[in-house]
Amino acid sequence: MKILFDFEDKANKYWGVPLAAIDDIKSILTLQTYDVELWVSKKEKSIIDLIPEQDYKTLTFLNYTKIVTSRPSNRQLWIKQFYKNFENSGQDFFYTDHFPCTSIKNSKRIIRIHDPFSKRSGPTVEFFSKDELKNKLARVLRNQAFNRVKDQSILVCNTKFTAEKISKIYDIPSENLNVIPYGFNLNTFQYIQSIRSAYSGKGSYYLMVSGLRGRKRPDIVINTWASIKNLPNLIVVGNIPINSISDQAKKQIKLGRLVLKSRVSEYDLNTLRINANAMIFASEYEGFGRPVIEPLMAGVPSIANELEVFKEIDPDAIDFFSLHVPESLEQLLIKYASKINEKDSRILLSKASAYSYLEVGKLWDKLLKS
Repeated sequence: MKILFDFEDKANKYWGVPLAAIDDIKSILTLQTYDVELWVSKKEKSIIDLIPEQDYKTLTFLNYTKIVTSRPSNRQLWIKQFYKNFENSGQDFFYTDHFPCTSIKNSKRIIRIHDPFSKRSGPTVEFFSKDELKNKLARVLRNQAFNRVKDQSILVCNTKFTAEKISKIYDIPSENLNVIPYGFNLNTFQYIQSIRSAYSGKGSYYLMVSGLRGRKRPDIVINTWASIKNLPNLIVVGNIPINSISDQAKKQIKLGRLVLKSRVSEYDLNTLRINANAMIFASEYEGFGRPVIEPLMAGVPSIANELEVFKEIDPDAIDFFSLHVPESLEQLLIKYASKINEKDSRILLSKASAYSYLEVGKLWDKLLKS
């Protein structure tokens, strides 16, 4: 059975390539029963090359997997080439992520829906562009395209939350929407222990990966943390404008207790994640629970804003606070002032197994065979 994966081109500033879609490919490949061809532009190929080598081998070096990187950056040119080369292709399935694209003759189209992107109150920053006019245009075009193809496609949402929103927005019966989460590389506890043993850093800390944009509010977490005495350090990865944090927090930077890192390598981020007391997430909105699953994969607790989509993951594995009530965060910071013990870390890791490539691959297999 063959599947062709297609992604929107990175050359156009307001169309992105979610690397989460690569996780779908990895999940399907764990079954070793499907041929997969990945069509991307050269710019997208450069992004895929950033995947850690161990994971990248899974994607590229299996003998039945072919990655094609000759797709032109110009979208109109690519569509013409696409029809010329694949009008009578032998593909069984044609997968497109985020945006309902063209289909291939004699194939079934799979549309992977990452986010409902419904209109929301308050500041709205989409993935497409910093230009709000382009965002609006992209939203309109996407909706029109989706309405044309929704009845002739296999629709796959990553959460029940997204499926319910999509069902209401596009008037689609819920039974026509499939829910399959993204897959992850499940760490072994031995691997986690080896990273912890090799860690040369001193002291304990909380970790937050976030930038101050639209739906992210790291300033609330930073200012709340800075107002409490005798807590572990706080490391923040992301672009955090200094003028967004309190004077009290700025003093902690000088003392070395608040560490702001604009960017770190994937290896360093993984090391920081595994050795953290807890990871903190202050999103006002998310379409998927990836942020809180990644700490589970590291056997580390998550402290997260009480979002519906986060609670769908496993509410027993996450501690929730309210961005509107910063005091609710205080008690959780105190709770994780010490690092988690081995027993509880193993429990968190076991809860993450449902999101392993193998388990998610089984869900894809069941859907494709049906």
